[in-house]
Amino acid sequence: MKFRAAREELDQIRGSFRIIFGNRPDNPKIIWLFKLINSIVDALDSPHPEKMMSFTQSTPDAIDLINEAADMLLDNQLDQLIFERFNHIPHDRFFLEHAARAAAMPEVIHRLAEMFESFSIPHGVSRIRPEWLAKIPPSPVKADMSENELNSAIAEHDPFGAGRTLKYLNSSFVPVRPQNWRRMEDFYGFHSVRDIFKEHFNSFAAGNPAPPLFITSLPGLGKTAMTIAATLGNPELTLIIAEPKALEESLEQMFQTLGSYPHRRFVVFFDDIDPREVNWYSFRTCVGGTFAQPDNINIVIAANYDFSPNVLSRGRKITFPIFDEISCQEMISDFLVRHKLRNPSHNLISVMAADYVEEFGQKKFAELSPRSLIRYLEIYMRDPKKRKKMLEASYQELIMRPDAQLFYEQNIKMMRALYGDGYIEDILREKLRKLGGGE
Repeated sequence: MKFRAAREELDQIRGSFRIIFGNRPDNPKIIWLFKLINSIVDALDSPHPEKMMSFTQSTPDAIDLINEAADMLLDNQLDQLIFERFNHIPHDRFFLEHAARAAAMPEVIHRLAEMFESFSIPHGVSRIRPEWLAKIPPSPVKADMSENELNSAIAEHDPFGAGRTLKYLNSSFVPVRPQNWRRMEDFYGFHSVRDIFKEHFNSFAAGNPAPPLFITSLPGLGKTAMTIAATLGNPELTLIIAEPKALEESLEQMFQTLGSYPHRRFVVFFDDIDPREVNWYSFRTCVGGTFAQPDNINIVIAANYDFSPNVLSRGRKITFPIFDEISCQEMISDFLVRHKLRNPSHNLISVMAADYVEEFGQKKFAELSPRSLIRYLEIYMRDPKKRKKMLEASYQELIMRPDAQLFYEQNIKMMRALYGDGYIEDILREKLRKLGGGE
């Protein structure tokens, strides 16, 4: 009789699952729970289910299925799934009653575990996992919850409520605290690129769907820092820093989870991707393919290499210009204006740029890049002697100029290391074609 009563309860839970999650759920965890309930009900259909338990059975029995449920049900993942679902269904009494019944599944399975325990100890060895015989904590899902109580519970079970920056590792979201991220106002130069970043992320934060953003440049120009700044500068956006393998293995699963929180807007950032090594099948399927990408998700992918046309066709591309003596001086000019020097002289900008290049030659910086220039400018602001020296140098008859050839050589060196000699030859060939009027 006890087994029959438990089977009937599971049947009712199965019906409530269908009400809450639908007949064809797309969440893998819900699909697994449906199958688990069906399997346990089938195992309990025997006239004497306790006699089915043995170590020699070729197929899993009810005890095996109960143990299988332990990990998910004991750490409140079912409650998490139910509260996620309330982002999509009405908060009325009808759904609350079915949600409370569905949330009772661990209690029913726990009672079954206790019943089977007495039949599963041949030779003194139990087959029921010990945690199933401990006290099961009551579910917070109650049929008589008020609207405020339900909203509070939904917020408490929101995995993205702990912070606005998370890493996506091994199909799990882990809160992290970004260190020393800069505001968009603290970037200098590259005006056209910054304008695109602001327009793209502000539009997405305002509620508009956004195509994937593909960002390419040589290393050190600001792809990562500017993406983080543009995201966290909008309070409406949550940043998900995803491991590269998720592009190939778990993009659909990630979309399903993030899509369950339509009131949140997510920027999913894949950094330092090598497009040549990625299998883009999953991406092409989930973005503009078979599956519809939720409107509350924007994918951003940063790379030092270019993307193939069949990937770029699904989104929007941003390419950083080369960092040369012109863009170096543009950044310094922006920096000085930002620090309340309204009309910095060209001479001061020039001697600062030349001093930065000289310090690079002295091995104080490993690269000529916006990244190292920012470090130079931070030192400049903290050092009054240096500021005085640069100002006095700007009044001299002979003004120092940044070495354009050194910028050129460093860029060529970096391109050759990344792309090979063939890439350099293609650039020179294209430049000669343009000079010859071949456009």
